[in-house]
Amino acid sequence: MKHWRTYLKYTITLALTCVVVGGALGAVNYVTDPIISARKLAAADSSRLLLFPDADKFEPMEVIEGSGMDNAYTALKGGETIGHVGQATVSGSQGMIDVISGIDSGGKVVGVIVGSSTFSETNGIGSKTKEPDFTDQFIGLELPAKPGQNVDTITGATISSTAVINATNLIGTYLQDPSAAPSGAVTVSAAPPRAAQVVKTGTAVKVTTAAEWAQQYPDIYASYLANSENDSVHDYVADYPMLSKVYEGMAFNKYYSSARGHVYTIEDVTETGRPHALANCFSCKTPDFTAKVNELGDAAYRISFEDMQAQVNEPISCYNCHANTPGELVVTHTYLSDAMGRDLMKVDAENLSCGQCHVEYYFNPATKATSLPYTSLETMAPDAILSYYNDTSVEGQPFADYTNPRTGVRQIKVQHPEFETFMGPGSQHAGDYTCADCHMGQAVNAQGETYVSHTWTSPLDNQALIDSTCSACHADLRKETEELQEAMERRTYAVGYELERLTDTLAEAVESGAYTEAQLDEIRELARSAQFYWDFVFVENSEGAHNSKLNNECLDKAEDYFNQAMVLLH
Repeated sequence: MKHWRTYLKYTITLALTCVVVGGALGAVNYVTDPIISARKLAAADSSRLLLFPDADKFEPMEVIEGSGMDNAYTALKGGETIGHVGQATVSGSQGMIDVISGIDSGGKVVGVIVGSSTFSETNGIGSKTKEPDFTDQFIGLELPAKPGQNVDTITGATISSTAVINATNLIGTYLQDPSAAPSGAVTVSAAPPRAAQVVKTGTAVKVTTAAEWAQQYPDIYASYLANSENDSVHDYVADYPMLSKVYEGMAFNKYYSSARGHVYTIEDVTETGRPHALANCFSCKTPDFTAKVNELGDAAYRISFEDMQAQVNEPISCYNCHANTPGELVVTHTYLSDAMGRDLMKVDAENLSCGQCHVEYYFNPATKATSLPYTSLETMAPDAILSYYNDTSVEGQPFADYTNPRTGVRQIKVQHPEFETFMGPGSQHAGDYTCADCHMGQAVNAQGETYVSHTWTSPLDNQALIDSTCSACHADLRKETEELQEAMERRTYAVGYELERLTDTLAEAVESGAYTEAQLDEIRELARSAQFYWDFVFVENSEGAHNSKLNNECLDKAEDYFNQAMVLLH
């Protein structure tokens, strides 16, 4: 009974406390809500006056439900309409972005104001959308605003800046014609990718060489030629001794040198020390072959290497990314557009431009055509790619680039999956940056004009980019990257030596005759998977910088398959 009375006492006390506190909070809200509302109204009025300083009155306009508009006003001066102003809130990179925009009586933008007290875009990156260097681009503009065309997006803040562009277009459309407002809820996309065109095929095209564009684009041409400074070559077989056994069964285990700059692609492919039977080895090496494929289709891949070599005029150049239309980004390697399908339009054109060549590919056994082992963004992940190869049958066996002669393992030689790694799960920057943002910096010529440098470099070699963008999140980008890459290299070496050990141990098992063919096939399948996941990391050129999470997951899987195989062998 005593406990019951105590609980009742506490319950009554708690209830009275809640009533008192609730009443106090209600009283506070009663007092403060009008103050907060008044301040918001005053801030909005102030913003409208910044856009229309001559206005003596702002008359509210009706806002249609589902239009996406927060509010809309008619700007009046002496009873005459001088324009309209409206506000919309859209989703940015880190949160919601308030955008206020005004349209004059002639339909031109008078100005754009970005942000409010709740603005949360990344300081030093997305926050640049509030600065005049960005917002002044809209003044005098006839809508629609188009990213990369009449309004430049902010390097490293594609999502934030495109969100502001979309909001400005929404506001302008509504203010000029409210009846055009869409019905139902409106979601303004924060970052629609810059769309790439796909090259027209089936006709012969004369490639306009880089030198022929030099007079019209002298600065860009000079920056393109500067790629010749990247002429160092590393012998991977010497640097990674395990390759002699991991790649046993193909020429890469004897001669495997690193690629140099893009202007050396012809020399590199003709001097590899490896035999080339067909012209498909020129894929991504010269625009002359790219144009030939676009003309002849798959038949081009079966031209002999020597016959195609006689028709080659230059290494990778303008046509590969622009066709013969400078300023436009064009997917000229149609195997990429075929593989991406409808998802092609979900990827920024800058990423597609680089992704045409920096991909994992294989030669179709039947047509000899360069092909990609996936059919969508979702199936670009390493697991799905391995499944694709396992499900692709060649004479009753899963696809393989080569077979190890001592172990009988049908192995996959992964190429250079930068595109799949950067776009893959775990990538920290794929939604905010493009390949061009990091590897093709802005440059200024002697006349003070800005252009996009076509010298492809590491962002670590671009101090201006580090200072303006990377430093917002990285106190010391160089140090962080070096530490990350060193750790990734240590793991890559360690797992590589495990694969060398697995190769030797499996070869001994085959030679011993102590295992049935069924037992050996089970081990071979594990060895095939282990080598694939390791190779996916080893041949990806960023050494972990593009997506260390995905790289470590691949190495984890390689080790897991290695351990399973070694258990069966012992």
